[in-house]
Amino acid sequence: MRWWKKLIFSVISLIWGYVSLDYLYYAFSKLTDAKGNSEYYAPESDGLFQLLGLLMFFLWFFISGLYFWLIRKSSLQIDIVEEDYKTGRQVVKRKWSDILLQAAFIITGAVLRMAYVIYIYIPGM
Repeated sequence: MRWWKKLIFSVISLIWGYVSLDYLYYAFSKLTDAKGNSEYYAPESDGLFQLLGLLMFFLWFFISGLYFWLIRKSSLQIDIVEEDYKTGRQVVKRKWSDILLQAAFIITGAVLRMAYVIYIYIPGM
């Protein structure tokens, strides 16, 4: 992958990780019905919000999967062919370095958001 593609994907990954933490928190609060009122539960309205939270989780995983697929298609399509020393057959080793790098940037973005919330947002409340 060229350096400018890596730079663009890295910026997108940082932003995706930064935004994902709030999005996943919101989806989890919908999924667990965290309104603060445990005495009253109406399946007609609360159950729909829980379903919405579940669909939001699935949407996040779907978009992340598409993003990693796009990274895989944008990276070099050259795989390493090695010979297995036990059987003598040729084995294709896939290159995962670009995907692992972008996953690390997504995690870094989430950690930056968490650090912002813990050290800047919460003490200012």
